[in-house]
Order: sequence, then structure tokens, then C-alpha cells
Amino acid sequence: MADISVNYLGLDLKSPFIAASSGYTADLEKIVALSRSGAGAIVLKSLFEEQINNEIGFLESCSDDYTENADFLKRYVTDYSIDKYTQFIKDAKRESGIPVIASINCYSHSSWTDFAAEIGKAGADALELNIYSLPVNPGKNPQEIEEEYLKIVKKITETVKIPVAVKLGDYFTNLGNFVSSLQAYGASGAVLFNRFFTPDISLKKMEIVPANPFSNKNEYLHELRWIAILSSYLRKFHLSASSGVYDASSAIKLILAGATAVQLCSVLYKQGPFVLQDFNRELKVFMDSKGFRTLADFRGLLNYANIANPASFERVQFLRTAEQYSRGQNPAM
Repeated sequence: MADISVNYLGLDLKSPFIAASSGYTADLEKIVALSRSGAGAIVLKSLFEEQINNEIGFLESCSDDYTENADFLKRYVTDYSIDKYTQFIKDAKRESGIPVIASINCYSHSSWTDFAAEIGKAGADALELNIYSLPVNPGKNPQEIEEEYLKIVKKITETVKIPVAVKLGDYFTNLGNFVSSLQAYGASGAVLFNRFFTPDISLKKMEIVPANPFSNKNEYLHELRWIAILSSYLRKFHLSASSGVYDASSAIKLILAGATAVQLCSVLYKQGPFVLQDFNRELKVFMDSKGFRTLADFRGLLNYANIANPASFERVQFLRTAEQYSRGQNPAM
């Protein structure tokens, strides 16, 4: 019988399917339901320094003498937010019975290490760094940005004793080089790819509005390419796929490409936690049908190094593909 357990970031998971960081994982009842439905682990909603500072700014604007109390107010709100988050880590671990991965997003160097240290003390099983910020300054050298990220990773991995994964966007000139550097600087894994807030334009209101926050069913193909490439040469470094996974078939393809784990988000919002039961069942059916006993038996089987034509992952220009699909031919079926 198929064994779908996996070791991710040094954590023993009963399933490779992880509930991704989102508002969904900020609710203890939902976390319990996810665990009971077969989730391998939970990534908690990120602790955002920006949100803490927004709360501080609001309170300062409501006070006539905020200048005298500014330092006290900042410390109080920050401590309260961290205490609330660390207590939630403890509650989630106690109630779920599965590994709990904390997540943080900061923009000041000291906050990254301060938050990480407290999360480590609270008993989180691992830490995911939601580290990206949009590079809107055209005068800033891309190498400077990457070096800033790597410094953060190095400081955090030197500060905490728990494994650290970095959740990345795909806006890197040479993603392979950067991910290799993450490993050299102490990270245990990377999550590909982060899905960011996206602005849209309302023609009716003539203003900027939020776009649909949910992924679409083809987004997983972008991470499939990069996981296939990265897993071909990164050793002892775990890759987790994230974004656009709506069914077990997509998840299985990502594991074949080399993913250690697969994170789910939009599908949980749309179908609820019990969809995890379908994912786990269909994964086992696939493994039994192919004679695979463990995930390691087929993980990376079709990555960049293991296929006859690696150019399949290198190609970025369309040749005859559009014509095939226009005639109703789907090569992926």
C-alpha cells in the first residue's frame, strides 16, 4: 500500500500537502479541520511588520500627546502583536497535532531577527520567510536587492534553531543562482512561488481596486518548470510548490518534477478543508497504479536531469503548441 508520508525541512509529515499561509490558517477551527482532513502541516498566516506599524500609526493619530508616548506605544503594540502570534502558534500545535510552520514578513533588519527569535521560543516547528518586496526604485542595483535578502536569511538562520524556508517570487534574473545562494546562507528550503497582491483598474469607478486574490488552474505550470530545473542540481534542499494547485493531478506532476511538498490555498477557500481527503486518496491511487511505494520512488523522476530532452524545460518560445491546442489536442492528457 502506498505510503504518502514525507520529510519536509526535517519535519515528518503524514502527507505532502500543506495548508499555505493565508487568512484561512489564521483561524484555529479551520486549522483543526485541516489536520483532521489529512493536511501534512500548516503554515500560519504571516506576522506582518507593516500591519503592526499601521496599527501604531493609527493609535498615534488618535492621541494628542503621541510624541511623548511614541516609544512606549510602539513597544506595547509590537510586543502585544508578537505575544498574540506566539500564543497562536502554541494553540495551533496543541489543537492540530501536526507540524506548525510560522511565517513572517518584515522590512527592517532588526525586526526580522527579533520576530524570528520569539517564534523559535514559542515552539514553531519551522519558519517560512515571506521576504519579497517590489523593487520600484530603478536606481537600485538588482544585486543589492539579492544581497539584502541573503543577509536577512543568514541572520535568521544564525538566530533560530528551527529550519527556515524562503517563500519566493519569480522576479529574479537568475533564479537558480539565487536559490543556490539561499542554501549556502543556511536556508533548508524554498517555496515557489509566492502569490502577491495585484492591483486592477475599475473602469466604472475610475480608480485602482484589488484584483481577484485567487490563483487559476494553470499557474502551477510556472513553478513546475522551475522545480524541475532546481531539483536537478540542488541536494538536501527542499522545494515546496505553491500556487494554482486545484487537484491531485497537478500536485502529482509537481512531485514528479521534484517537489518535496505541495502547498494549497485557493482550493481550500473554494472547496473547504475536506478536499485534502481527495488529494491524499488520489495520490495513493496513482502510486498504487504505477507501483510506487513511497514518494521518493517517483519524486524528480521527470525533472530536468532525468528526461531525454531537457530542452522541454528550457524552451520559452511557442512553436507548434498553440496549433495543437487550437485543434483540441492536449499533450498533457
